[in-house]
Amino acid sequence: MARIMRRRMDSQPERQIITGMIVSDEFLRQLRPLYRAELMQIPFAKTAARWCLSYFEKYQKAPRKHIQDIYESHARKGLAEEQSDLIGDFLQSISEEHQRSDKFNVQYALDQAEAHFKSRSLEILKEDIESELADGNLLEAEAALSRYKRVARTSSDGVNPFLDKDGIIEAFEEDDKPLFTLPGAAGEFFNAQAKRGNFIAFEGPEKRGKTYMLIEMAKRAYKARNNVAYFGLGDMNKAQMIRRIAVGVAGRPYQLGHCGRLIIPCLDCERNQEDTCHKEFRKCRVGLEGAETLKDAPRGYHPCTACEGKRNRRFKGAVWYSERDPVEPLTWREAIRLGRRFAARSAGKKEFKMVCRPARTMSMADVDAQLDIWEEMEGFIADVVVLDYHDLLAPEPGGSKDDRHKINDNWIAARALNLKRNNLLLTATQTDTDSYTRETIGAENFSEDKRKHAHITGLMGLNQTDEEKAAGLMRWNWVFLRESDFDRRRTVKVLQCLQLGRPLLASYW
Repeated sequence: MARIMRRRMDSQPERQIITGMIVSDEFLRQLRPLYRAELMQIPFAKTAARWCLSYFEKYQKAPRKHIQDIYESHARKGLAEEQSDLIGDFLQSISEEHQRSDKFNVQYALDQAEAHFKSRSLEILKEDIESELADGNLLEAEAALSRYKRVARTSSDGVNPFLDKDGIIEAFEEDDKPLFTLPGAAGEFFNAQAKRGNFIAFEGPEKRGKTYMLIEMAKRAYKARNNVAYFGLGDMNKAQMIRRIAVGVAGRPYQLGHCGRLIIPCLDCERNQEDTCHKEFRKCRVGLEGAETLKDAPRGYHPCTACEGKRNRRFKGAVWYSERDPVEPLTWREAIRLGRRFAARSAGKKEFKMVCRPARTMSMADVDAQLDIWEEMEGFIADVVVLDYHDLLAPEPGGSKDDRHKINDNWIAARALNLKRNNLLLTATQTDTDSYTRETIGAENFSEDKRKHAHITGLMGLNQTDEEKAAGLMRWNWVFLRESDFDRRRTVKVLQCLQLGRPLLASYW
């Protein structure tokens, strides 16, 4: 029974290897020097791998959808029935992966393939030596050991950054595209950081909307065909998290007391409000004339964003409002229907997995173990991991006994997981008490341990005065950014309505 279980579990890395060989040019290019057919356990995997390598030799790229043509050609020529069925089922099972091949995590998949091949080569060596010893062939056992070829990628044991051709090509051809994007000015501010290998934290005092922000980022990542793993670490239980996500998807509260008349902020232009814009495509022909509320606005006034994003820079962002009539509370039936619609909006197989645990009961080691279980049992590899939020993690097993060092250990462990799995890691952290009265968060507003800044690649401040909160306005600023130029004083203004679960309605500089 144990042997059967081991083989079943070992099939997952080989399915991942074949998937990479089919959908990714870069994976196939880097795997070729490492690949040996005898290291694959699944018979049909060896056949599919041979097809991919032959295709690459001829065309210098992965077969992608052409693998179906290759399979059908070989099936017509007399592929064994059992093997034909297995390959056909496998190709059908990964058909949706073709639609999200741009999300394939090449470096992590290569690391996993190398580890699998190392394990298999050592297992084979062990079996060969044990067989010869059982027959009393000591010389043959030694010969088997001397013939052993260590499995290792060219750059896995060190790289010369001046001379290593493959290493240089890999560095310059590394996918630098964001895994997902935000619209408008918020996108100009954030999108370049939404990449694999980045570790971004959102910082603000309590009740500043950090969880809303993390949920919004997770939803947008999922909508962009990424696998998302969301770890709720103590502020809310599973039911509360599901309701908050459902409200954000529907744009409608579930509590009767929140379903009355609602004023919602919307994007406008200062030139429209001041009546100084004379463009023919302007949406109205009157200004606000000093009005500050919807009730006082002149008849016929409408917000105008016709110039937003245009290069003439005429657009000057401002806040205005719309009124929503009372609505019925969101029901579970509507939440199911709208959730399914949201999940189906983008093509390609992707998953959203959420775990909720009480505060201080889950460490980064536990997060890592959970990701391992999902990968081993289901083939789920997270492109984006969200920790909501970092200050509520349990101490790392075997870490420091000093409270301050425990915090640093957690941030070190998070960065290690981020690099090992080559994903985008998003989290949140709380600021100090001085931030309550600060208009814009600075580098000195960290809580507990400033060393957290050493481990992240970006720290975003969530800034809001009481007046801005009443107006439905938030300001983002980069408190710290590792690989890009930034100005802590520069903020992007974001319109939001948290009653509807919408922390990003629109944005402007």
